Amino acid sequence: KSIYISLSGVNEPQTNIMEFVDKWVHEKKTPIPLKEIILNMEEKGVDRPTVVYSLNILLKKGYLRRAVTISNKTTFVQLRRV
Repeated sequence: KSIYISLSGVNEPQTNIMEFVDKWVHEKKTPIPLKEIILNMEEKGVDRPTVVYSLNILLKKGYLRRAVTISNKTTFVQLRRV
């Protein structure tokens, strides 16, 4: 179950993640793997712990949710846009 809270308080790394997820969803139409998010953010100069922390915040705020897949990969789906 998603918990929706205030839309304010989304910082720059979180916005960058959401823009990448939005692009992925519209191009590939599949859940986005965690690995792809981390690789994209590392190209922009954001380190892995910051990416993981930002993803956890986006999950808590209801922007993303973890997807259920057959493989053991962690994937995410977009619930709403920034």
